[in-house]
Amino acid sequence: MAKFFSRPANPPVVIIGLGRFGMALGEELVQSGVEVLGIDVDEAVVTKAAPLLTHAVIAETTDQDALRQLGVQDAHRVVIGIGSDMGASLLTASAVMDLGVPNVWAKADNQQHAKILTQIGVHHVVRPERDTGRRVAHLIAGHVQEYIEFDRDFAMAKLAPPLHMHGRKVEETPQGIAIVAVRSADGHFSTPPAGYVIRSGDLVIAAGRIKDLDKFADS
Repeated sequence: MAKFFSRPANPPVVIIGLGRFGMALGEELVQSGVEVLGIDVDEAVVTKAAPLLTHAVIAETTDQDALRQLGVQDAHRVVIGIGSDMGASLLTASAVMDLGVPNVWAKADNQQHAKILTQIGVHHVVRPERDTGRRVAHLIAGHVQEYIEFDRDFAMAKLAPPLHMHGRKVEETPQGIAIVAVRSADGHFSTPPAGYVIRSGDLVIAAGRIKDLDKFADS
């Protein structure tokens, strides 16, 4: 990526497809100090993105030679943000995988799209609408303040401890639930020592299978 970037300690990210997902991701990465090269086939989109990203260029993203000329093969992390045009997404993903990029993320709009991306060999397939919808459903339906799903059946949640846990040790959680961090009313999150007694006003981060976590949060 020497054509565009210096050599920062945190390797730059290439984002292909600068729609809402790609731009939101790119802006957040730039705000976090990560250099971003954005690529899109639409000149108007690239013009809009140019002031917000480290670099933004126009290119036919399904053309492996065009990607190679931009140095995409030297990137450590590439995100394919093309979602609505499945054909362009899959051709772009195939081209990027053939370039040997070691860490490729791709957005999928539906299950079939996700399945084919996985078959191509994409390392991480993201379904933002589905994942966000599931997270919001847990926030609305339960008593959790934050919710992160790591697998289809495992998650972590930030919540006020249920009443039945007040005055009990962190080790006394129901089977299948682990308290991995606690924040007291006047403190910061930290790993609780053995024997820590949960009090009213604490916040906890609990981990476990989703059905167990939901039951714990609602108890």
